[in-house]
Amino acid sequence: MKIELKFVPSKINTKNNLDKSIYFMHIPKCGGTTIDHIFVKVFSILKNYNFKRFKNSKEIKKNKLSQNEIDYSKKYFISGHLNYDFCNNLKNIYKCSVVREPISRVISHYKFMVFRLNTTPEKYPFQIFINEEVRKNRDNLITRHFSGFLNEKKEIVDNVCLEAINNTKSFDSIYTLENWDQFLSEILSLFGFPSILYSKFQEHKYNFFYSPKKEDINLINQYYYYDFIIYRKITEFKNNFKINKDDKYNKNICIVSPYYKTDDKLYKEQDIKKLFVKL
Repeated sequence: MKIELKFVPSKINTKNNLDKSIYFMHIPKCGGTTIDHIFVKVFSILKNYNFKRFKNSKEIKKNKLSQNEIDYSKKYFISGHLNYDFCNNLKNIYKCSVVREPISRVISHYKFMVFRLNTTPEKYPFQIFINEEVRKNRDNLITRHFSGFLNEKKEIVDNVCLEAINNTKSFDSIYTLENWDQFLSEILSLFGFPSILYSKFQEHKYNFFYSPKKEDINLINQYYYYDFIIYRKITEFKNNFKINKDDKYNKNICIVSPYYKTDDKLYKEQDIKKLFVKL
């Protein structure tokens, strides 16, 4: 398996860095696991933020964080498969997320489930996967996140989609997966975090072959109809943040990879080449 390391710069911010907590709404199969690992590593070094990942459940009340769950006097990076308004009760919060083209996201999720179940597409057909997702109220998953109906027995209809579109406006930044590195660079730069050298997490070399058939695509179009609408709306967002070669960037670099174990410290450029020669 080829291991690719990518460098994402944190641009030097001439203005004051943001002094807020961060809420990252993690939509499945949109690169969120790598985001989580990156910031867990960064905060283990900097000690300036507390990382908290929540799981959506009946015990977690939508839009309610109790004093037992977080200390409101501290700064947090909050992540999880949660609704858009999970952190609305926090006053000083930066809300962000990443979305993925629905066909690509659903197919990626299906292949991951085949892998997790240690089975094959022949034994676990795509139709069965979709049926289970619908039964679990995970159809139109992107829309459910943004509408506040994640895992709820609620039919997604036109007015729910319109509400979800309106709720995207409450976010400070939403990027598509194609611009994932740009999204990461923006967060690093706005908050004065170090630059990152990373490789992806939850990357798997599958021992099976799957190519979607026409009927599989039709199922996605049917059960994720509103996700296509949300996705198209988000692609119209104008994210003004850009990475330019001439920008000054943070020379302190955090290395985050599932394949290389490194110390909990920041590295300089000249140290990294020596490090990987040893590895």
